[in-house]
Amino acid sequence: MELEIITSTETAVKTTIKEIYIPAYYGEAGILENHLPYISLLNYGEISYRDTQGIDHYIFIEEGFIENSGNKITIVSDSIERGEEMDGSEIEASYDELNKKIQSAPKGEISPEELEDALLQQKKLKIKVDILKKLEKR
Repeated sequence: MELEIITSTETAVKTTIKEIYIPAYYGEAGILENHLPYISLLNYGEISYRDTQGIDHYIFIEEGFIENSGNKITIVSDSIERGEEMDGSEIEASYDELNKKIQSAPKGEISPEELEDALLQQKKLKIKVDILKKLEKR
């Protein structure tokens, strides 16, 4: 299958793959060779795919959409972050900082809106931490 991931600034990925798993709008979905045509919105989360050499790759995506037709998969998103390019120490520091911010909420140090935003950012950073752990095992 051919995979192409396009952002607003580049064609980020263009390769041949065996399988892909995506954060579809209603939950994780997988696509294998000869899958029926498929279109979906994508939530923020992890895209994982296995290339033809059997190597797993991981990407964090903010949001976007996917189209699969005739063994060609196209993903369009404003922003992606390849696992190999993630800065683990920066992600860990941001994650720890957000945890402190969230823990200050019961003391009234942040507004409910700030708490909601911090919780969302925490979820996104947790996904990135999980991607980094998978890459370490690879």
